[in-house]
Amino acid sequence: MSKATAGLSPAALAVLEEINQALTNFLQHRQEWTIFSDKMALSLEERQMIRDFLGQGSIKIELNDTAEPAEWVESGTSGVWFGVFYDQNHKPVLETIEICAFPNVAGAQMEDILQDQKSLSERLSG
Repeated sequence: MSKATAGLSPAALAVLEEINQALTNFLQHRQEWTIFSDKMALSLEERQMIRDFLGQGSIKIELNDTAEPAEWVESGTSGVWFGVFYDQNHKPVLETIEICAFPNVAGAQMEDILQDQKSLSERLSG
């Protein structure tokens, strides 16, 4: 165990190893990976250990326009995002760690793009 990992629990260390392997797979094969951190046998303290170890980046994405809002915070490790999905009362219902270039759920959905493109075309033509 290194000095950097000395204070980590075995469970937190295992998740960090999984993140490291997922980053390797993403780099080599563009394979995205999601860890459902609140569904694992991790305490709040262990989830915080993981966040502290990875640090925090400068990007925060909020999805407020839906019945189930969500937010993602970039970790201090590029390609690793902390996500929280909320119910209509803004209570967390799911926490994720996503290994990807950009969280897919935060991106524009094809059906929304299609609908808005049609609307734009209609407005331009008349």
